[in-house]
Amino acid sequence: MRRLLLMLAGLLALATALAGCVPADLQSTAPNAGSSPDGSSSVAHQQPVTLVMPGDDWGYPSPFAFYLRGPGYLRMSYLFDTLVWKDEQGIIPWLAEEWEMSPDGLTWTFRLRDDARWHDGQPLTAEDVVFTFDYFRDKYAQGMVKWSWPLGQIDRAEVANEGRAVVVHLAAPTAGLLTDLFASLPIIPQHIWADVEDPLRKLDEEAVIGSSLFRLREYSKEEGRYVYEANPDFFLGQPLVDELIFIKVKDPALALLAGDVEEASFSGKAVASVRQLEGNSAFQVLEGPGYWTLKLYFNTTRAPLDQQAVRQAIAYAIDRQGIVDKAQMGGAVVASTGILSPGTYWHQPNLPTYLHDAAKAQELLSAAGVGPFEATLLTTETYVRDAELIKNDLQPLGIGVTVKTADMATVDSLLKEGNFDLLITGHGGTANPDMGDPVPECAWSSSAYSEAYARSLRAADDAERREQVWLMQEIIAEELPALALWHPLMWEVYRPGKAYPFYTADGVANGIPTANNKLMFLARGE
Repeated sequence: MRRLLLMLAGLLALATALAGCVPADLQSTAPNAGSSPDGSSSVAHQQPVTLVMPGDDWGYPSPFAFYLRGPGYLRMSYLFDTLVWKDEQGIIPWLAEEWEMSPDGLTWTFRLRDDARWHDGQPLTAEDVVFTFDYFRDKYAQGMVKWSWPLGQIDRAEVANEGRAVVVHLAAPTAGLLTDLFASLPIIPQHIWADVEDPLRKLDEEAVIGSSLFRLREYSKEEGRYVYEANPDFFLGQPLVDELIFIKVKDPALALLAGDVEEASFSGKAVASVRQLEGNSAFQVLEGPGYWTLKLYFNTTRAPLDQQAVRQAIAYAIDRQGIVDKAQMGGAVVASTGILSPGTYWHQPNLPTYLHDAAKAQELLSAAGVGPFEATLLTTETYVRDAELIKNDLQPLGIGVTVKTADMATVDSLLKEGNFDLLITGHGGTANPDMGDPVPECAWSSSAYSEAYARSLRAADDAERREQVWLMQEIIAEELPALALWHPLMWEVYRPGKAYPFYTADGVANGIPTANNKLMFLARGE
């Protein structure tokens, strides 16, 4: 133990010494003095400040090439801005200082701030904003936009008020656009993208010229390394850190203790590491809402999984609390079968729970006339233990499960193609009622669900929308195209003093559950 403590102390000393070794091109960069989040004054930095966090490769952070998961969007969001943004409380001004929706819900007007500039020094204009909507809408129609922005709802956009405002016209009144579109879609520079035919193939330095608080200095796909540098001309002031670095680490908890990183996100089975770090006075720990769900997907086009009774039998056979206890070490809660997280405004609390009941499962299979059968269960290495527990639960029913693993990109691709029997993966955004595709259409479709979803988008107010969202959850819980397994507990552990992480109201953009909102890098008063 003494040798381990001495080793850790040595690593911490080495990390402290290395922290001062920053690239020469940053030596002249120093943030302005400002206020810390508690409103107290802070002293101007005498040396460049570097913050290192764990990460992985989430794609090139252009608005079109980032990997279609929350961390990919976040990497891009540090470079590009949206019309509005979100903090702990909800929607706040960003590129737009003011906005309003017409009484008929068909028109949104945004008054723009006049001090935003692109990283190359050119001004960000209303023409750029209009171009963004036109360009994304056109590329969406060509299948070149993969993120789930509701671009099909846009009719047209136009410059107004002598270039100080933008008016967006919709094809039909659509609920939730302030969050799902205007607080999520990155505004891009017309002078860079106007002549780009295929945005997915533009992977040069120009592709990451945005307007936000950081500029990209380095990206390594092989190393999963991102190096951002502060944008001294950012319209809300210079960031608290001069350099933000993401690196691959094997164990975030050990990396924190060793000083290799200064902040890390934890969830689910990492609860044991968090409990140990909570006892270390060098760290602060934030606990956040689990707006994320691990799901067991059924391919309802393949027999006998095409029978609702069979899917319900599998749900009864699976001991979800056992999975939480054994695979997630108690770091999660059994999920709502409607997918949306409990505690949110949109969650339907009165759904079937499918409490573990092997006898009920056998009864349903017998009534359906279904005997023993084989199925393949695909997942990533991260959820192998969950998959093995499911395999064991189904074996007494005569359901032989073969567990296969692949990397996340492969699993995501096979899910979208409908090329699976059973599949385990998860996603965030489970505080957002916009559940247009709870399961890919190639694996399940329901006219009743589609109609309820369409009505939810046309709802006049939140109460009317929630009525339809509750119906959507009831359909999912009854038909079971997917069985929600668990919602994770989440934590952010960090060394205080450089940045101030927090959990965003209902998640960043359209619901990403993270404490790494880019506002954490800015000085903010009370």
